[in-house]
Amino acid sequence: MAIVNTLKGTAQSFTTAWVDYGEEIGTDGHSHISIWFDIAINSSANARFRLLAKHTKDGADEYTLPIKTVSASVVYLQDEYFEFVVDADGKKVITFDLQEVIPFIQVQIQAGTVGATAGQILSSKCVLR
Repeated sequence: MAIVNTLKGTAQSFTTAWVDYGEEIGTDGHSHISIWFDIAINSSANARFRLLAKHTKDGADEYTLPIKTVSASVVYLQDEYFEFVVDADGKKVITFDLQEVIPFIQVQIQAGTVGATAGQILSSKCVLR
């Protein structure tokens, strides 16, 4: 059964540094999380989102979720983030695989470029399953 929660009830502006967006989310026992964003890009560009895995509630240790690229002999890992390269207002959904092993996550946001009027996430929801 899916669990739907408001991730953050107020607008938050993008900055050029990674910043927390909303509170950490308890995800223990869930296989996936989908984040639903309503974005006003304004004069910013390249809105970015990522999840950090946490093993302890309110813990300081945060771990990036890597992108895995598999070749015949090597598994390559890169820090994972999603970037919207179409700089337009819109509603976006991103789904992350938690593999039922990540007890807590923290959403972070950033913009590649923040213009005269910073882009914002107007509202968001998360769905756990």
